[in-house]
Amino acid sequence: MKIWAFTVFSLLLSLLLGGSAEQCGSQAGGALCPGGLCCSQFGWCGNTNDYCGTGCQSQCGGASGGDLGSIISSAKFDEMLKHRNDGGCPGKGFYTYNAFISAANAFSGFGTTGDAATRKREIAAFLGQTSHETTGGWQTAPDGPYAWGYCFVKEQNPGSYCSPSSTYPCAGGKQYYGRGPVQLSWNYNYGQCGKAIGVDLLNNPDLVATDPVISFKTAIWFWMTAQSPKPSCHNVITGNWSPSGADSAAGRVPGYGVLTNIINGGLECGMGWKQQVEDRIGFYKRYCDLLGVGYGNNLDCYNQRSFANGLFDLEAQLSSVEARLGVPCVREVYAVAKMVGVATQMITVVAAAKGSAEQCGKQAGDALCPGGLCCSTHGWCGTADDYCDMLKHRNDPRCHAVGFYTYDAFISAAKEFPDFGNTGDDLMRKREIAAFMGQTSHETTGREGGQLQMMAHTLGDIARLNYNYGLCGDDLNLQLLQEPELVETDPVISFKTALWFWMTPQSPKPSCHAVITGNWTPSAEDVEAGRVPGYGVITNIINGGLECGQGVPNDAGEDRIGFYKTYCDSLGTTPGPNLDCYHQRPFGYGLLGLKDIM
Repeated sequence: MKIWAFTVFSLLLSLLLGGSAEQCGSQAGGALCPGGLCCSQFGWCGNTNDYCGTGCQSQCGGASGGDLGSIISSAKFDEMLKHRNDGGCPGKGFYTYNAFISAANAFSGFGTTGDAATRKREIAAFLGQTSHETTGGWQTAPDGPYAWGYCFVKEQNPGSYCSPSSTYPCAGGKQYYGRGPVQLSWNYNYGQCGKAIGVDLLNNPDLVATDPVISFKTAIWFWMTAQSPKPSCHNVITGNWSPSGADSAAGRVPGYGVLTNIINGGLECGMGWKQQVEDRIGFYKRYCDLLGVGYGNNLDCYNQRSFANGLFDLEAQLSSVEARLGVPCVREVYAVAKMVGVATQMITVVAAAKGSAEQCGKQAGDALCPGGLCCSTHGWCGTADDYCDMLKHRNDPRCHAVGFYTYDAFISAAKEFPDFGNTGDDLMRKREIAAFMGQTSHETTGREGGQLQMMAHTLGDIARLNYNYGLCGDDLNLQLLQEPELVETDPVISFKTALWFWMTPQSPKPSCHAVITGNWTPSAEDVEAGRVPGYGVITNIINGGLECGQGVPNDAGEDRIGFYKTYCDSLGTTPGPNLDCYHQRPFGYGLLGLKDIM
């Protein structure tokens, strides 16, 4: 009774002090307050400093601050998004000024917080980021690439984007691919956003692509809503975000660059120069210039760690790789992508070929495609076979390992080795995953057995190779000497054997992990033997006796490098130097100690 009375008293007091009994924020599934009210750190709506100040979750500008139309007129909107209604743009006629203003009026802190310069900068930042997500431009486009924002409404050649969820279950027959200015994707995002703006988007996701006001609302909802540990884009650009100690250590400082980190940091930040980041900055600068406002500081995120870090950040990256490339197949024959691209820059032709007008790859400074699309050999983004035909036979029924190497098994095994995929910055962590997958993909190409071929029938008498099973089994607390078949019947154990080898030095060889993460310093003997840090040394560790020191390329070495480069491209990282071992003297005679058994 006392608790009930206190709750009622608190609500009454809230109303008296400028609040409402409406809940919001993380306490209410990300709901926004009605009428543009602030959502306090405790999940209640109001317009006083208790709600809009420290800890405010969304719409922290409150319900005042001026008319958005005074910042951006219809004519200025048309000038900024100059070619959005071009005949080649699939979104022609959809994104209107009136729809933008109508949607923005539901988020009164948007574009109305702070002084005139701050408000203009927020509009430039919002349109800059969303223009990148919907661009139809190219480097030689009329009026330049940054005059072609808002060309697309829907993701090209999308999937269903349905993730199991009891809170936001997928509706029958509905797909949750990217739609609207922010390319809203996945059922849980449609669910949260729909709840916040009062529209059933789970059952009606197409509204984001057919109702321009709702479409803009989804983008502004994302912009205004913090998703811990990420702040809201609104709070960052209006100067209402103070980096935590963890943010500062990760290089995340106030400025436009943090917005890119919030939106797509896992693929674009902490990796050095990226074309996508430059594209976002290019749009932003153009819009700032048109609005007559300065850019501010810290425009890129090249030296910022992404907000989501570590191995389990890579779960999302690896699930994307698995979906696009497939897991290893023992009869898979690696080939460089056999892609036939689109040789024109016309938007309509590219779209008709199941692609987009977004350029990528070496034709665009090694840029990745948005939304996980494949990059063709001619530098265009798409999802058809002409773009994505990398591992054509991964599901061939002749593969002995069909269904064996699963993503869940990989993650389960990796958790037993906490430093794997978790050492160094984002670039380094992704490179380790690519290197591990590259080497083990080669080892499982056209052979039988476990991930690192501990049985290796092609090398002869298995009985003489028992020490590998013994050493590994002892470290993993498994009886692999008595039950060696576990390596080819239990996928988690199979991955564990590979990770054990990867993480374990075998003197004089360093561990593969230490090499790829930059924690190996060559000895004088190593230097004299030509063994220098890079992917090539890993090949030397694994099978140097047969593949290294021959002075000329060999098929096996090129195969390992080919896999590695493919996975680096997919994870959005660079392969680094010294990829081969052709001029390195071997450490010994390969993975299985060939010297001892011959």
